[in-house]
Amino acid sequence: MRTRPRRPSSGIVVGMVSKRQPTFSAIVAGAGAGTRLGANKPKALVELGGVPLIVHAVRGVRAAGIDDVVVTIPPDAAAREEFEAALSGEGVLSGEPALESESAVSGKSAVSGVRLVPGGATRQESVANGLAAVDTDFVLIHDAARALTPIAVIERVMAALREGYDAVVPALPVTDTIKTVDGGSPERVVATLDRENLRAMQTPQGFRVDVLRQAHRAGEARGATEAAAPDDAALVEAMGGQVVLVEGAAEAMKVTTAWDLAVAEMLLAGRRQ
Repeated sequence: MRTRPRRPSSGIVVGMVSKRQPTFSAIVAGAGAGTRLGANKPKALVELGGVPLIVHAVRGVRAAGIDDVVVTIPPDAAAREEFEAALSGEGVLSGEPALESESAVSGKSAVSGVRLVPGGATRQESVANGLAAVDTDFVLIHDAARALTPIAVIERVMAALREGYDAVVPALPVTDTIKTVDGGSPERVVATLDRENLRAMQTPQGFRVDVLRQAHRAGEARGATEAAAPDDAALVEAMGGQVVLVEGAAEAMKVTTAWDLAVAEMLLAGRRQ
């Protein structure tokens, strides 16, 4: 897989032509529940090596040079206090976070550093809330659950955005044989897919802010008749935009189950050594 996609010749992609350095923000999705992890807390607050997943993720995007970070959190007061404690305790929460829905979504109470924005009923709604609070050229949408994403992956996404692409996703080739099934019981195989052209998506996914906002508006309009998009790149695809891929990393695995967490613990231990 190429770490630099070829510049497209047509489509929705529009290059940045400006001497001004483009600005970046990051939205780290932390509003999800930890049900499959067996946690009695938001998944982003589950600890990896004694540190909450959300802190690992925020540290990663900041280490890549992004200072403006929005974290989407569950809307209840108890979760808000937990996120404040986790981030403040690690020295990454700066100033008074914009916690009230009205101020957070409008961005009027935006401050430097990490800001907390209440999420919605779905991940798509949560990202939309966070997106309303940013005012930059580009935005990276990251999962707190991909806490060990290498800085090099984040930098590859940012570099491709600077080159003029509107939507950039890190990805890895699929190594398993993938089959589609009929959904019956027992399931019957319908087809075997050619894995040569299959890729597994990761985060952070990077976008021009205006393009992603347009994609979210279009997705909201389709919401009554279509299932929720699996990721933000799918929203851009659905409106006819072009998404390009850069090389991901095995370390950018998503922590979803207790088994994933155990693997992540081993990866972190190896990294620390």
